[in-house]
Amino acid sequence: MQPHYDDNDLGAGGTIAALAAAGAEVHYLTVTDDLVGVLDASLSDDEARARLHAEQEEAGAEIGVTSQTWLDYPDAGEYGYFELRTRIIRRIREVRPDFVLTVDPDLPYEAHRDHLVVGRAASESILMYRFARIATDPQVDRAYEPHEIRGLAYYFTARPNTVFDIDASRQVKHRAIGAYRSQFTPEGIDALRRGLEAQERRWAADEAFDHGEALLVLARSHLHVNLDSRV
Repeated sequence: MQPHYDDNDLGAGGTIAALAAAGAEVHYLTVTDDLVGVLDASLSDDEARARLHAEQEEAGAEIGVTSQTWLDYPDAGEYGYFELRTRIIRRIREVRPDFVLTVDPDLPYEAHRDHLVVGRAASESILMYRFARIATDPQVDRAYEPHEIRGLAYYFTARPNTVFDIDASRQVKHRAIGAYRSQFTPEGIDALRRGLEAQERRWAADEAFDHGEALLVLARSHLHVNLDSRV
C-alpha cells in the first residue's frame, strides 16, 4: 500500500521482487493520483494520469506485481481519512493478503501528508479489517471469509529491525525505477539509483550480503496497546 506510484519500489523494491521471484502474489494499492510530481506541465490531468499508470505497469512487470489498484485521490490534496480506511479495508477483504508493506507513518520529520495519512490508514485497516461492523462494499463484505494477516513491514523507517538481502534482486529494482520517467529526468533517475545503491550498501554494512533494504517488521498485535515492550 503506497501513497504514490513509486514508493513501494523505491522503499522496498528489492524485497518485493525477491518475494515475487519466490512465488508470492504481489498486489499494489496506490492511494493518490501522483499528479503533483509530473514534470511536463503541458499534459492534461487525464494524459498525465494515463502515463503514470502505464509507467507503474511497466515497473510492476519488472518487479513481478500481480495486480495494480489505483484509488486516485488528489496528490498532496484533500481526501477523507475514514473513506480511505474503508477503501483499504475493502481491498484487504478482496485480496486477503498474508502480509502488508507500507510507509512508516511515524518517520521523524516526515512532512508529506500523503505518507502520514496513508501509513496510518493502512495500519489501522490492518488492525480492523476483520471487524464485520465496519462496512465497505456489501458484495465484498458478504463474500469475505475472515483470514489472518500475519504481519506488516514499514519501509522509509528510522527504526528498522530487519535488513532484507537484495543482492539477487537489486538489479530488478533499479530497472523498475527507470520506468518513472514522468517524475524524473534521465539524470534524476541516474542520481536516484546512485543514492539508493549507497543506502543499500550502508544498510548491509553489518550483514553477510552487500545490498539490503531496511524494514520495521511488526505483528498485527503490535498495532494496538502494544504489550510487547521489545518493539
